[in-house]
Amino acid sequence: MPTAHRPDVAALSFDGDDTLWDFAASFRPAIARAAELLGAELGGPPVPVDWLQRIREEVAADLPGATLPELRRAAFAEAVRRRAPDRPELADRMFTAFMAVRARTTRLFPEVGAVVARLSGRLPLALTTNGNAELSWTGLDPYFSAVVRAVDCGRAKPDPAIYLLTAERLGVEPARVLHVGDHPVEDVEGPRAAGLQARLLDRTGRTPGALTSLTALEELLLSR
Repeated sequence: MPTAHRPDVAALSFDGDDTLWDFAASFRPAIARAAELLGAELGGPPVPVDWLQRIREEVAADLPGATLPELRRAAFAEAVRRRAPDRPELADRMFTAFMAVRARTTRLFPEVGAVVARLSGRLPLALTTNGNAELSWTGLDPYFSAVVRAVDCGRAKPDPAIYLLTAERLGVEPARVLHVGDHPVEDVEGPRAAGLQARLLDRTGRTPGALTSLTALEELLLSR
């Protein structure tokens, strides 16, 4: 494969959930484990997962601007308050169990590992995420020179500030950073507002003009 790439792109930024890895595939067993733990501590079956999710939605409405990890912790704390108000420590145990399952079950989409490895030999790569997954769970960490998380920097997508921080950590002017992700607002409008380039990734193929895989991204970068 040729080593040249589009000269207007000097670095790449990626979203994580549903861009590099399948979020639902790890989330489902993770939230089920949290529900199981709370139910067991109450001496019964797992609490309903949809109940935990409704609480998360309620908490999100009350905490605008909170990061995803903060929302998940707050939702578990509220669930415990409603079911076991004398056991507040259970919320931390639920979150720890939730994250342990996510770490164990997070899986890359099929083409991602090979494409990221090749791209990292041509361009510096960054992860720009509102989520709480770790690159180390997937083995991708050696290929990324920057990781920018909403929970660490206090700015969440689509705030342009988080993308400007990504460009700064990459050491590349914003106009020469291309961000790729699956959300039309967080991963397209946000980075463009910060002066970055952006491409939407839709693995279903339903969005006209969107990338359908990282293989398509690689082909785009090699085009002239």
